[in-house]
Amino acid sequence: MMNLKQSLKKQLSNIPRWLPIVLGVIALIGFADAAYLSIEHFSNVIPPCAAGSCELVLTSKYSNVFGIPVSLFGSLYYLLVLVLVVLYFDAKKEIYLRIALFCTFAGMISSAIFVALMVFVIHAYCQYCLLSAGTSTALFIISVFALRKYRDEVATSVK
Repeated sequence: MMNLKQSLKKQLSNIPRWLPIVLGVIALIGFADAAYLSIEHFSNVIPPCAAGSCELVLTSKYSNVFGIPVSLFGSLYYLLVLVLVVLYFDAKKEIYLRIALFCTFAGMISSAIFVALMVFVIHAYCQYCLLSAGTSTALFIISVFALRKYRDEVATSVK
């Protein structure tokens, strides 16, 4: 039977190096998207939109919470996930990936709410918002897959 220290070391070695890199890249894409929307918002500019209805979404009453653009919250969310991934690489502590998982769950739920608002309330689509919803959902799915798969492998190796 392995002791706790050996178990934790085994747990960290089971998480492939590519996985946090993928999380970081997706978080960076989400951050760039949300930061762009935030900059455009504070510049009072509606970004060009291939979908043709970004203006309806980005100027709707749902685009701000307490006077703060939702895109700014998104920027902070993606930045937090990115920082947690960097901390994981630096400290090699799975707790940072677990915190990121919690954050990605909140991000995915938020994205689902905003997509539902676009579809059922605003009846318009924003390509930037959909990109953000896609990246936050991808972050969540990858996080769940990774932590679940490698947690199960550790559990079977400890027995």
